[in-house]
Amino acid sequence: MKKKMVQRGIAILTLICMVGGMTGCGCSKNIEEPKNPTTALQTTAAETADSHQGEKISYLTGEYVPEKQAQSRPIAVMINNIENAIPQSGISSAQIIYEAPVEGAITRMMAVFDRYENLKRIGSIRSCRLYYPKFANEWNAIYVHFGQSKYALDFLRSGAVDTVSSLNHEASFYRESGKVAPHNLYATGSALQSGIKAMEYKTKYDKKYSGHMQFAKPGETVTLAKGRAAGKVEIGYQINRPWFEYNAKGGQYYRFQYGGKHIDDLNNKQLHCSNIVIQCVNATLYPDGKSLNMTLTGSGSGWFITKGKAQKITWKKDSDLGQTKYLNQDGEEITLNTGKTWFCIVQNEYADNITFSK
Repeated sequence: MKKKMVQRGIAILTLICMVGGMTGCGCSKNIEEPKNPTTALQTTAAETADSHQGEKISYLTGEYVPEKQAQSRPIAVMINNIENAIPQSGISSAQIIYEAPVEGAITRMMAVFDRYENLKRIGSIRSCRLYYPKFANEWNAIYVHFGQSKYALDFLRSGAVDTVSSLNHEASFYRESGKVAPHNLYATGSALQSGIKAMEYKTKYDKKYSGHMQFAKPGETVTLAKGRAAGKVEIGYQINRPWFEYNAKGGQYYRFQYGGKHIDDLNNKQLHCSNIVIQCVNATLYPDGKSLNMTLTGSGSGWFITKGKAQKITWKKDSDLGQTKYLNQDGEEITLNTGKTWFCIVQNEYADNITFSK
């Protein structure tokens, strides 16, 4: 009997505790809401990390990718962009694209890939200008080109950048018979892998490398509240006259040039990106009277465009082999949305040709 009374007492006490737990015993007023919603989002992201086992954040896009891909050094390939060379091949698989003018106001591109092994055709591939391998270094990338200006030769031979090129492994490249040289030079992903292996380059990121750009956490979105409307962005290059159009449904900027859609002929898809960064620089001519010498150190102005808005930024770079930092109007490093990014390098004298519209 006494044992039953004890058990009944324990049961009553347990019920009281349960009720107290549900009502908070009048203490719920002491529970504070999170003061910083961003911190709450970060906690949520951390709690869901288990869903990304075997994956890591990509240095190129800020997205979760397979761990092997996240640890692999990218390649940065020089891509021909003259009208006779389009459509290009494989370029839609790049996570980063740099576009800059070369001789005669045409532009050339550098496409940065961290997955390229299975690409059947990449190109057409063109020659180096000195500023491109410096951009490649900022991503710890292996730089791929065929030919070079004489002003780039000393830098390429200095060991400051790892390269696969006509200088050291011509076997990585081939020419197609259906196009006229020099617009018919291509490579396969597997052939470039063979070139990297032959040159005995490291295939994983340098241990000291910690990334170049700052990205939003996966699942979070950067919106430029103080930005101006940028549904259509015209870069102002004189020959290909490219522009981007924003598609709010997917949050992507779709690329156009030479009066039409910019297409990859491997999959017939239009190129697009999550972010556009415009960097305005000083440029002069080398003694040959045609090759551009771009000033990439010091500081200058630019634009950051994402999610239908554009915001003025500044850039700075302390040394030739350093990283370019892009800063918002508060002097803080910009945060990119996850996904692909297109960098446009524009000469200061043409900066007024950059336009934005709804």
